[in-house]
Amino acid sequence: MNVTILHGYSASNSGDGLLVDLAIALVQRNFGEDTAISVVASDPDSFKYLPHPRFDAPVMAAKGLGRVKEAVFLNQSYAGLADLLKKTDLIVGVGGGYMRSKSAFEHIKLKLGHAKQLETAILSKVPSVYLPQSIGPFHGDSDKIVGHYASADAVFVRDNRSSALFDACENVYRAPDLAVQALAGKILQQPKFTRCASTPATVCVVLRKPPAWSKEKKLAYVANLKVLLQRLKNKSKVVCAVQSAVRGNDDGAFYRELGITEDLLPLKATLAKYQPDLVISVRLHGAIESLLSGVPAYHISYERKGFGAYQDMGVEDWVINGGDINVDTIIDTVYAPDALSNFGKRLTDTCREIEAKTVAMDDIIKGVIR
Repeated sequence: MNVTILHGYSASNSGDGLLVDLAIALVQRNFGEDTAISVVASDPDSFKYLPHPRFDAPVMAAKGLGRVKEAVFLNQSYAGLADLLKKTDLIVGVGGGYMRSKSAFEHIKLKLGHAKQLETAILSKVPSVYLPQSIGPFHGDSDKIVGHYASADAVFVRDNRSSALFDACENVYRAPDLAVQALAGKILQQPKFTRCASTPATVCVVLRKPPAWSKEKKLAYVANLKVLLQRLKNKSKVVCAVQSAVRGNDDGAFYRELGITEDLLPLKATLAKYQPDLVISVRLHGAIESLLSGVPAYHISYERKGFGAYQDMGVEDWVINGGDINVDTIIDTVYAPDALSNFGKRLTDTCREIEAKTVAMDDIIKGVIR
């Protein structure tokens, strides 16, 4: 059996690489380790660790004038992908949040890249499955994109806003993000959630700079975080941790803006050293890393994936909009009587349900090529 995985980005970004890795794991779980897999990505060289053939994503993998040429001669540029799909038994679109646009320029890029890959997949008439993802919003006409998704054999969406785009489509299913599905199994192996503290004596905080908001919104965000830190310090010992220290995404620099100048440890080391009872994280990866360590995590999110993940895990009241932080809500939630143990119980109960949803999703995928 031959499977082609579409919409890969680059393994240089750990999150994007994980999307491809999880798609491959799903294919092998359902169709066997000996399944022939091809990977189409915008940076195929970054996936050279994989024992599978890799192919350039048309337009997206090209650089400089080569990209301009491929965009101008678009149908010719996609002919190679169309030929590859002729030898394919199943097309699998990776999960994630790539089918969206926030500006007119982004919408043009989308139509030349991911939307055109989707169209090529559908026109090939090869059975196609799109793994759990967020679809939209779009800065431009989206009827063609939505129509192509509606023509796939199975599409899994990971949030309710995406699901609402396909109310009348029987081929679209709500399913947890693949990373959440993988997380669920690991959480169920973590015994610490059965013995959470009655109230948080030590709180670890993972903060990051705000996105490209207005000046007023950024100032409000920073002011709310300062109030939150003080409220936490009035009740618990507070330690700060960094999740990212790369140029342009340096948590340490943002902490210094907040007046926190001491040397800070990475989150993993902080969890090991201080054994916090609670983590409050603006980074979703920080929240997930904490959960994997058996520590309840409250998430301050400004991305749809954060809300979708926490909703999937059954703890949607433990996530709040980073663009409109209500400090009282956070404090009232995490310091409520037995809040930590109640969080742990709800999380583990839901993770058992997620495992059942994974089985149901696999059955649908295997049914596509029966």
